[in-house]
Amino acid sequence: MKKYVMLLSFTAMMVVGILTWGVFSRNSAVPVSIVKVNPVTVENSVTCSGRVERVSMHNVYSPSAAFVSQVYVQLGDKVTQGQRLMDIQVPSSASDSSSSSDSELDGTYESLLNQYSGQSQITTRTITSPYEGKITSLSVVNQGYVQAGTPVAVISDRSDMLQVRLSVNESQISDIKKGQKAIITGVGFKNTAYTGTVKSISTEAKQMVSTTGQETVVEVIVSVEKPGSDIKPGYTAKAKIITSENPNVLIAPYNAVRADKNGNEYVFKLKEKKAVKTPVVTDREFDDGFEITSGLSENDEVIANPDSVSNGAHVIPKESSVSSDD
Repeated sequence: MKKYVMLLSFTAMMVVGILTWGVFSRNSAVPVSIVKVNPVTVENSVTCSGRVERVSMHNVYSPSAAFVSQVYVQLGDKVTQGQRLMDIQVPSSASDSSSSSDSELDGTYESLLNQYSGQSQITTRTITSPYEGKITSLSVVNQGYVQAGTPVAVISDRSDMLQVRLSVNESQISDIKKGQKAIITGVGFKNTAYTGTVKSISTEAKQMVSTTGQETVVEVIVSVEKPGSDIKPGYTAKAKIITSENPNVLIAPYNAVRADKNGNEYVFKLKEKKAVKTPVVTDREFDDGFEITSGLSENDEVIANPDSVSNGAHVIPKESSVSSDD
């Protein structure tokens, strides 16, 4: 009889021990975030800034410093080649040369006429449009003053088409090629991201003063596809130029990859609710993490926050964050 009582007591103790261990194990398991590794297409890109402008803009200049006696067009007018834009009053000496100094004409329209009282000393010249298009900028008014070298008007033959003129640092220009796609954003049209294409790359570099000092840049023109009413000429813009695309790349988040004291990299894979230390080999770095070339396979689940786990530790997976090909 005592034998059966002892067996029953031992069995009860074992059951209680197993239940207690189960409760202890559940309480000691570490909650972790899980990322499923799937092949994705990743991009390399160059981001640079510039200004929105109309395509095919043509500046019209005064032949010399002068006063404007009559303007015949308004902003937004459509003009034909050879159409009269404005008449200007130029001293005879300036009409023979486009390099007259601005000081010769410094003053008001009336003082110009008083200074040159004889009609022979004043030449009236007409500025005509060398292009067909639309007046998209007009910088003069009747009886206004025109400085030498300053455009009096801008004519665009395709006012509905826009482009972005970018300044690309010399350290990045070798990655940019004609035909590459770009994503265009800006504070003036913050609710819209436009797509574009690299149309041209300048053959010469130039010096530009930036907030960090002087830098060498190359101008790049990117078209704006299907511009809407919210993007306007003169706005500042940023363009993310896609320099390469890499399909079928396994990416592990940066915080999921660790290295031991010898520099050997590893991750913790999830296997039967346990953290399993797994050696990996990484290669390129992308926005979302490291490229994994060895150690992981498609659909493997890795622990994204492994700071509190050790090899073989019981874990409680949270809702998985799955990487997928866009």
